[in-house]
Amino acid sequence: MSAPTLVSALGSGVRLEVRLLWRGLVLPICLAVCALFAVANVGNQVDAVHSDFALVQHTRAEYQANGMDFEADLRKPAHVVTKGNEQSVTNLARYDYDTMAASIIALSPASTIAESLKYFNFIFFPVIFFLVGLWMSTVQRRYSIEKSRLSRSGTVRVVAARQLTMLIVAAGAVVTVFVVEAIGRAIACGAVSASLPFADYPPLSPPTAKDGWAQWGVLLLVVAFFGGAGILVGATIGVFAVPAVVFIIWDLVVPFLGPGDPRDWFVVLGHAAFDYSSGFQLAPAVPVAVPIALGASLAGAVGLLALGYVGIRIRNPLAT
Repeated sequence: MSAPTLVSALGSGVRLEVRLLWRGLVLPICLAVCALFAVANVGNQVDAVHSDFALVQHTRAEYQANGMDFEADLRKPAHVVTKGNEQSVTNLARYDYDTMAASIIALSPASTIAESLKYFNFIFFPVIFFLVGLWMSTVQRRYSIEKSRLSRSGTVRVVAARQLTMLIVAAGAVVTVFVVEAIGRAIACGAVSASLPFADYPPLSPPTAKDGWAQWGVLLLVVAFFGGAGILVGATIGVFAVPAVVFIIWDLVVPFLGPGDPRDWFVVLGHAAFDYSSGFQLAPAVPVAVPIALGASLAGAVGLLALGYVGIRIRNPLAT
């Protein structure tokens, strides 16, 4: 098959997948859920700003009651010591001030991309992309139209079309989140700054530099890994409900099962790529070196995408 013909066939397959997602209300529901959780994320950050402001005011009052110099301690490091899951602070004034300053920055519209990705990459996107991939790989079988499509297009082009469609769904979800959060943060920042003295809490030290490409890279890994897993499981098993329930329980309820748990790899990458403020804290990870977590998640994503082409042959009655 020539390159233009192959591109045309893939394009037709992608259009069919997108049309089914839209007519089946899967895509509209997915985008609506993303928008709702984006609003919730902004609301969490607003609550964090109010909570952090109350805390720093309480600490200031405690300093005054005990005859301590709050302003003097602001010029000293916070001295945070972490042992396991416990954290001790020897300079509460600086620590609470820095927390308040970080919360203000996190609420600003300029922080939309990083704050959105750190929240969605590790809670909602894995579930959304897995379920969408699972649905794409099972809905045509359910309505007895997959066999005719496979006979016309072949297994390779069908799976490739679904994987490309997953990228389109991911792009739509990300754009929806960014737009809703940017608007929400602009409104919330203006409203909250009218009642709290944001200008009194400028950062006292430069923020920790984080690699924006690494943050986007984590997103792509999440799309490839969990979206690819959904497509593979759906193509292999052929049903939606049971794998969907099992995945949701495993992803959202079951604790990490050790350093070999894929969820732990992504949490390790999350801590490496993002800074977390009081608005949202990522779960602690089972200790794994970042290069190992990156290599394992990348190998897993590539393997799941490749196995999608094998899985559809297992259940495809036309497979050779």
